[in-house]
Amino acid sequence: MRTVIKLTALVSAIAMVLLVGAPASHAYEGPWCARSGGSNDYVENCSMRSFEMCLNEISGTGGGAICSPNPRYHADSARPPVRRKYRGR
Repeated sequence: MRTVIKLTALVSAIAMVLLVGAPASHAYEGPWCARSGGSNDYVENCSMRSFEMCLNEISGTGGGAICSPNPRYHADSARPPVRRKYRGR
């Protein structure tokens, strides 16, 4: 019985360390937004990675659903530019 209690305490302690050390997640902004609902009251999900994914998201939601480009989406510009060696002639 003591072994079970010790094992449970150890597993709980490891789980707490892993959860506390986990980084916060960030919302993903994709290039497409799925918008459904009425003109004044609507739901918008802008995490769609492709137009096809957006169409699958809005299928079956009714007549007021559309897919539109995400105006807040910016392509990943964090890649460093390619540096080329200068070859003088």
